Amino acid sequence: MNLSIGEILAIIVIGLVLFGGKLPDVARNLGVTLKEFKQGMHEPAEPEDEQERIADRTESSSEAETD
Repeated sequence: MNLSIGEILAIIVIGLVLFGGKLPDVARNLGVTLKEFKQGMHEPAEPEDEQERIADRTESSSEAETD
C-alpha cells in the first residue's frame, strides 16, 4: 500500500478541515500535560519529613504491639 505525495496531502487537508478547530485545544492540553510531567519528574514523591514521620509511626506501632 504505497501512498503518493498527492494522496498524503489530500489526507492531511481532509484531516485539517475535519479537526482544524480542535487543534489549538489539543496543542494546549498537550503542553499542559508535558509541563506537569516535567514538574513531577523534578519533585520527590514524598518529602523526606513525611517519610520520617511514616517510619516513626511504623516503629511506634510495632513497639505498641509488642507491649
